[in-house]
Amino acid sequence: MTLAELLLFVHVVAVITWLGGSFMLGLLLERAQRAQDEATVLGISNTADFLGKAVFNPAGLLTLAAGVWLVIETDLEFSEAWISIGFLGIATGAILGMAFYPKAFERVRAGIAADGLLGNETLSALRRLRVVSSAELLLLIVVVWAMVFKPGA
Repeated sequence: MTLAELLLFVHVVAVITWLGGSFMLGLLLERAQRAQDEATVLGISNTADFLGKAVFNPAGLLTLAAGVWLVIETDLEFSEAWISIGFLGIATGAILGMAFYPKAFERVRAGIAADGLLGNETLSALRRLRVVSSAELLLLIVVVWAMVFKPGA
């Protein structure tokens, strides 16, 4: 196994962890909300904070580090379109992971504490969370597409 193959493997596993984990977290939250299971929505909200710090942030950093090293190791150009799309996905994920998701889940918890799961504040926070996380997942799927098909290469 070459260094480039190892880096590609690490890069892909990190992306799978990030994308798959985000997708499953969203499904679980949606299912709990539809079942009107307040305790589970609270639990998922708390778990999301943990996963952000313990799984998604490290997976994003590993994705970035392995990807950059792979570009350098294989003499690719950072200016290639598909690589730029990858950087866009990582930057978006980092910004959302630091600035949006912690506050969004805090709003969900505060809304439940104030008005319950069906309160306007909670429903608004969950709706915003669903829209942003769905958009991020779509972007990550586009990034995976770009990594596979390499437009502009």
